[in-house]
Amino acid sequence: MARLSDITSTEKLLKVIRSRKGDAAPAPSVMAGPLHPKTGRIKISLPILTLHKSSTVGIDIGHDCLRLVRAAETTGGQWKIIDRRRFALPPGTPRDAPEFSSFLKSSLASACGSAKRSDLWVIMSAERVDIHHIRIPKVPRKQIANAVYWTVKKETPFDEKEMLFDFEMQGEVVEQGISKLAVMVYMAPCQEIQEFKALFSRIGWPLTGISLVSFATQNLFRTGWIPAHEETMATLFIGNDFSQIGIFSAANLAMTRGIKAGLSSMVEALVYRFNELKQDPNAPPLTIEQGWKIILSLSPDSTPLQETDAGFGLRKEEVFEMIQPALERLTRQVTRTFEHYATTMPGERIVRVYVSGAMNFYQPIVDYIGAQLGIAGAVLDPLGEQNAASRPDMEDARSISERIAFGPALGLAFSDNDHTPNLVFTYKDKEREASVIRINRAVFAAFIVAVLLCAGIFTFQNHAIAQKKETIAGIETQIAQLGPPANREQLVRMAAKVTQRRQLSRVYADRYLNVVLISELAALTPSNIRFIDLKINLGPVVTTATANPSKEKGGDVLKTNPEEVTVEGLILGERQMLETSLAGYAMALESSPLFRQVTIQKNNVEPYLKSETLHFILNLKVEEQVHG
Repeated sequence: MARLSDITSTEKLLKVIRSRKGDAAPAPSVMAGPLHPKTGRIKISLPILTLHKSSTVGIDIGHDCLRLVRAAETTGGQWKIIDRRRFALPPGTPRDAPEFSSFLKSSLASACGSAKRSDLWVIMSAERVDIHHIRIPKVPRKQIANAVYWTVKKETPFDEKEMLFDFEMQGEVVEQGISKLAVMVYMAPCQEIQEFKALFSRIGWPLTGISLVSFATQNLFRTGWIPAHEETMATLFIGNDFSQIGIFSAANLAMTRGIKAGLSSMVEALVYRFNELKQDPNAPPLTIEQGWKIILSLSPDSTPLQETDAGFGLRKEEVFEMIQPALERLTRQVTRTFEHYATTMPGERIVRVYVSGAMNFYQPIVDYIGAQLGIAGAVLDPLGEQNAASRPDMEDARSISERIAFGPALGLAFSDNDHTPNLVFTYKDKEREASVIRINRAVFAAFIVAVLLCAGIFTFQNHAIAQKKETIAGIETQIAQLGPPANREQLVRMAAKVTQRRQLSRVYADRYLNVVLISELAALTPSNIRFIDLKINLGPVVTTATANPSKEKGGDVLKTNPEEVTVEGLILGERQMLETSLAGYAMALESSPLFRQVTIQKNNVEPYLKSETLHFILNLKVEEQVHG
């Protein structure tokens, strides 16, 4: 029996975690073999592409029937029923027999067509599944799994090798003014999960998910198939030997509990009361088998009792009175469950209870349960006449019991790893999938950046090409305005003439260089300077062919020695101005484009006539480019 565990002390949990410091939480038991986490949907957390399989199939393998419901999610987030089938199980055939595998494979092929186009979810018995609801302190996201694990490990020790451990976050709650995280934890036997996986793998139809009836009912609320309106609802499933209570708060399974009381208890109460009240002491006592038939006759869509059946003369009201003590014991257990929930979740009021079971219940039974609990009661008929996808082999309009029996398979057909607990896709697998999604996001973001960068470079290059084309067009326009282009022969002839003229100009320049130098000196020499001597050394003149015999004759004229000019003279004038005049004269010669490196070799003041004069000798280098 699952129970609700409330952690009322934050320090209590932190103390447990600290005591385990240095020990990482061991990985919960995960079955070997590849998982199939919603193989029909590739989820990328980017609004680009979402690939869906054609449908999701809910599978309910009962005691005598196999029920399949195939549904698909529309673009608006709504679910629609595509098909539903019922197949009678081969009598006396165990699930590990080859005959059962062949039957299952043929049934799936008949209802679904192809395994590649369907996500298969199967219901597993909740008899050995333990469901807890706990609360943990608010911790960072990365520490939630560790906190949940050690909380459950301390409260309810379990063997990781035998039991699969998983949990689902259900939001924040406020407990005694402290904000905490509500968590639903469930543990299921690994062997039973392996058996289901092996069964479907053998027939080539791998499972996408394994879940429970409670989680299938939760799907009905979470998908909006049964409106919850943020209210707290309860479900009561009355089976043959047990009953199960589920409480759903804001479409989340907030509590579940199993009760060892069901139709068999009502049958026993009926048999006891019937035999106690029989008037003929010689009449045979009512048997359990006969009592079952009487109980089932209460259903409005069941076969009525025949005259030969025991209890034929009983009215339904009389039968109801006989089973009322068993009903009262059942409702007391439900009431205690509601009271316990009210103490853990004060302020939440359960507004409705949905009753379902192995048969379509006599309406007074539903009304009695609702009246005892003080809330509205209704039959859990998720298909309903307006939603029933009729098939020739199922007359649902008259057989409400058959519609109700499809409820678990219908709820499971609305499954998705986003909102349905999956025993083959635990939180560890979800963390790995989230990690892959984060990597995909990073890769995709890098790809987008690269694309944008390349697009920017491409746009810039196109702009640059356009500018170059405009420049070329402008140059071509200018060339066109210059007239027809000259041919190669004309250019060669023009180049030859230019070379000839250049050589001739250099010959003339060398020939008349001395005259140019004398003219430059005359122009730069002031009137108070008298030349005594003037020497111009132009050096030997050779041609390129003379300097380098390997070259052809008639090359450019070259000077092998530097040219020099030596000027000797007198500066006349006042004594104090002689040095200044010489310095100014040297600077004037230095600034001339024909001379360089003006050097004063002699600078003496000597008597001259009745006054004094400055006797100087200057050495001037001739610029090389003058002869280039």
